[in-house]
Amino acid sequence: MKYNIITKLITMVLLMAMVLTACSVPHSAGTVISRPADTALPEYTDAATGNMTLGQVADYLINASDDYREKVDRSLVLEGFNENEYATRLKMFVLASRVFGELPVPAGYAKKTAPSPVDVTGVPEWAESALNNLSNGGILAASDLGLKEEAALSGSRKGQDTAEQEENTVSGSQTDSNKLDSMVMMKDVEIIAFRFYALFGTNLKDDFYSTVNGNELNNLEVPNGESYAGGSGTVTANTDRQLHELMVEIVESGKDYPYGSPEQKIRDLYLSVINIKARDQKGIEPLQKYFDLTDAADSFAELNAAIAQAVNELGNGGNGLFPMVAAADTKDSRRYVMQILTMPVSLPEEDYNDPDSEALKAYRESIIKQLLAAGESRTDAVNHADQIIEMERELAGQTTNPEILGDLQRESKRYTPKSLDELMPKAKPSRLFAAIGLKPDVEMQVFDERQFEAFAAWFTEDNLDLFKSLQKISLLTGFSDYLSTGLSEEFGYMAAAADEAANAAVQMFLSEELGELYVNRYFSSESKEVIEKMVNMMIDVFKDRIKQLNWMDENTRNEALKKLDSITVLIGYPDEWKKSNIRIRSIEEGGSYFTNATALLAESWKNMDDNMNKPVDPRRFPLAAYTVNAAASRNTNTIIFPAGILQAPFFDQNASFEENLGAIGSTIAHEITHMFDDGGAQYDAKGNIRNWWSDSDYAHFQTLCRKVQMFYDGYEVVPGVKADGRETLSENIADIGGIACGLDILSKMENPDYDRFFRSYARQWVRVGDREALAELAASDFHAPNNLRCNRVLANFQEFIDTYGIEPGDGMYIAPEERIKIW
Repeated sequence: MKYNIITKLITMVLLMAMVLTACSVPHSAGTVISRPADTALPEYTDAATGNMTLGQVADYLINASDDYREKVDRSLVLEGFNENEYATRLKMFVLASRVFGELPVPAGYAKKTAPSPVDVTGVPEWAESALNNLSNGGILAASDLGLKEEAALSGSRKGQDTAEQEENTVSGSQTDSNKLDSMVMMKDVEIIAFRFYALFGTNLKDDFYSTVNGNELNNLEVPNGESYAGGSGTVTANTDRQLHELMVEIVESGKDYPYGSPEQKIRDLYLSVINIKARDQKGIEPLQKYFDLTDAADSFAELNAAIAQAVNELGNGGNGLFPMVAAADTKDSRRYVMQILTMPVSLPEEDYNDPDSEALKAYRESIIKQLLAAGESRTDAVNHADQIIEMERELAGQTTNPEILGDLQRESKRYTPKSLDELMPKAKPSRLFAAIGLKPDVEMQVFDERQFEAFAAWFTEDNLDLFKSLQKISLLTGFSDYLSTGLSEEFGYMAAAADEAANAAVQMFLSEELGELYVNRYFSSESKEVIEKMVNMMIDVFKDRIKQLNWMDENTRNEALKKLDSITVLIGYPDEWKKSNIRIRSIEEGGSYFTNATALLAESWKNMDDNMNKPVDPRRFPLAAYTVNAAASRNTNTIIFPAGILQAPFFDQNASFEENLGAIGSTIAHEITHMFDDGGAQYDAKGNIRNWWSDSDYAHFQTLCRKVQMFYDGYEVVPGVKADGRETLSENIADIGGIACGLDILSKMENPDYDRFFRSYARQWVRVGDREALAELAASDFHAPNNLRCNRVLANFQEFIDTYGIEPGDGMYIAPEERIKIW
């Protein structure tokens, strides 16, 4: 099932969930190979420029290769080169090829993630054979030659025959000579060496993640319809199977469940979803009256009334102009404000300004299709599609700088229905807000005031038809999932199989009812008690670590300790199950997926509206009990561990203390650390945005954050696909804090098993996917790639270095002065 924009935004605003992954299959220890004791490591960079000479690059790579092949003759590696010259990227690749010799054809996981073969005919003749060797071994990426990555992600190593591979080969005729001729620094060579470590995957001193998890990486198969296998994906798939079995058991039991019972609601909603024939017969008809009301509106007042009726009968998705969600106020976390979720821009600005953009053409056609489905004539549909695109083109250029939006300390503008009437006098939105239950003095805010006020300027009488079209599109996209399966396909969405759609619907709409049944069957009170003890242990450890920080003054320290004392911890499931009061009607009673879903959505809107008049409840459980995830809500100073994540391999009552500490323990401390990451550090003990730092302490903290950013920036999940240290900063701070706390606990134990701790931590990060899937995830995820969440984190700690005898020159070695310690 697709998720509409409102669902996504509500999740983002309310949950601020920190997604975690884990591993669920046995690990392979790999082979530990000691580096020769007499290896001499040269100074690798020019102190003045940071650039490396060819001799330095050769020495580094020869040292890196000594566990993977016979000793290399340095003079042959440097043949034809002046070792005192600065190395270019092209010459670095040639040296790497010479050092590691003829490479094997990638197999297993290396085959899944290898770049497409690169045609290197555009490079100098003396470099061709070396680059071909790297390309054939899955080491060379298109981006290394200055080519775009899209072609490399076309999947040439996904089982195509030779002809298909030739078609997918990336041409080197347009290589970027400026990039190939650029000077090489230590980090560049280090990243290339890591490609070789991962290719071989046999030495945990060089690549702990690939070696410990080698068996799973090479043998796990990605299930049909999924992008990944291993880690939390495997655990989630198993949990989904358990939930589905619960549903089917209820549906097929033949029991006469009392009305209003969890079982009755689950059974009748499930059956209404799988009744595909009835849904297809009705087609779009259930939305027709809302289209008619919208079409009949001759003024904004009448359009407001039509939208209000849709919201009251269908829920928040019926509001195509001002969908909104209640969120805890960042200035006063005890109360709610209403967040308006208008997000009208669908494409990057450059696409709107390029009439030849294929993305723009496809988007325009999709708008026309939706308006035709809503009953507009082709002439009107085309005209309105062009108006919508013109509006979005303007708004795309009215966005606020992301750095400004990301500044939590800035004063964001607040609105009321009255002030919005002044901003949009023709629209008079206060009438709409009153009709859907909001009070006249309700406070509202938006994500981007500049863009929102540019949007408001479009509310003129001449543009009434434009907003009527936007309302109809919102109705279609918001509710097409509950209508004909052919409707989703018509708009370019893949319709889920009936049982998959039913499974997703019950999980989404009846999460409390299903969660209670799941907990009763699969989650024990003993597990909850164990986790509660571990959480308290981790909070105490974090306090001790803060008390020992020599750079933090007393006032800042006291504020941090107060924040730790104020954390609300939610484990397993809610204190009280907040089940729906809606009567789910069976097919025999005239119920359908559409009527049941919209009744539940309308109830959800009314509950949200009611909550605006109540204080925020910090013990509200914001995730379904069966969620395989953990979360930290900075705004309420709450950490959440649903029952779904409290299962193997995250937590296993049969595992050793060290193994559980490395998995769920690191997860718990990760969430605690989120209260003190670059964003969490701006919230006080009550969950309000407030500067509780001294100026000097905060300046030092920001310096440490910049160090974390650079510590991750540019390192790779697969060859040529790099991590963004700024985008992943919060998660990286939390990962490092999670392991630091666990190691503090181990240090107080008698004869702790550090090996079990580190391996358990590594196993939870197993993720198998092809190159394209991993590249897409690296571009969108706020977490670092899983191999970096393992390797870059563990290499920070002396306990890890000592456990495995890691030395300077090993891939997992990081010099003490370069290691990260914040909390």
